[in-house]
Amino acid sequence: MQFQDVAGQPQIKQLLVRSAKQGRIPHAQLFLGKHGYGTLPMALAYIQYLLCEQPGEQDSCGTCAACKKVAKLSHPDLHFAFPFAAKDDKDVAQNHLEEFREFLLKTPYGSVESWQEFCSGESKRPTINSATTKAILTEMSQMPYEGKLQFMLLWYPEMITHGMANRLLKSIEEPPPSTVFILVSEEEGKLMPTLLSRLQSIAFPKVKDFDLADYLGNQMGLDLDQARELVNMADGDVDHALGLGNTQEQLALFFPFFRDWMRGAYMAAFHESVELAEVFQKWGRTQQISFFQYGLYLIREALVFRTSNSLSRITEMERTWLEKFSGSVNTAVAESIMQALENGLQGIAGNAHQKTEFIGVTIDIYRSFKLSKH
Repeated sequence: MQFQDVAGQPQIKQLLVRSAKQGRIPHAQLFLGKHGYGTLPMALAYIQYLLCEQPGEQDSCGTCAACKKVAKLSHPDLHFAFPFAAKDDKDVAQNHLEEFREFLLKTPYGSVESWQEFCSGESKRPTINSATTKAILTEMSQMPYEGKLQFMLLWYPEMITHGMANRLLKSIEEPPPSTVFILVSEEEGKLMPTLLSRLQSIAFPKVKDFDLADYLGNQMGLDLDQARELVNMADGDVDHALGLGNTQEQLALFFPFFRDWMRGAYMAAFHESVELAEVFQKWGRTQQISFFQYGLYLIREALVFRTSNSLSRITEMERTWLEKFSGSVNTAVAESIMQALENGLQGIAGNAHQKTEFIGVTIDIYRSFKLSKH
């Protein structure tokens, strides 16, 4: 992975290259932000630049032996720790490394939910267990094999099992020689404050629309209009944009499903909502997350229309319905529905029971609609 392969984020790229050139490489860093903003690809590009035998002014060479090994995620000085569904107390992430490499090479912007689904739809919530944390400390006590530095890339450190974060903290406070820890996290609030205080953090913003459109054009061969449509819905999230682009047929499913869902909640037709919940339950978890993201997108556009009387970002398929919808609810109701959808999104991402979560969100949306009737 090179910096040129990472969508946008030019300021972060410049910061990382500058620190590398100056030899000021923090031994413990936190790349913080949504997975779709490029935290993991950026970490891999940064590691490749630092291990590169002939780094350029702005990027790794991509052709030396070290670059080729990092590109295959097989460099001996690149170590990984990541959440997984342990088979028993002795199971460690290393046992699942080949599958994880395959996932990263295919889906560098993927989430822990898509990783879970990649693992044959494993239902058990993945964690970084005690055995893996101990293995991290053992691995990092060794000297680098080939380069001047060795790296531990810790993906989703917020999923370390309780009680093991303190052991990791001690290793970060007193790191082995020539060792760099890079933690890639989405939820700062779930990390220990004492751990956060030891990390140099880089917060990742949304990918700018222009950069995202350029990336989609290069990755998927889309023309400008096609890329712009995905950019409008993705809200700066590369993973979401790629998911939409790879499942265009889902968009034709999502709109009528969402429209019928909103109508059923508005009319308190709960028997229809239960039927929809049974359909929703049959979708994969990634598709369910995409659906809630799509719903949030539609409601945001309804709010935009209320304030600016414009729906320039919306497709023709959705325009007529959204114009009617935005006229029948006030801002408070729309914001309440968005909160219900956001809660549902978090619930599905957190491994909640899909049908139960859907019905719960339906009830919350019904209560939101009641606000507009008083």
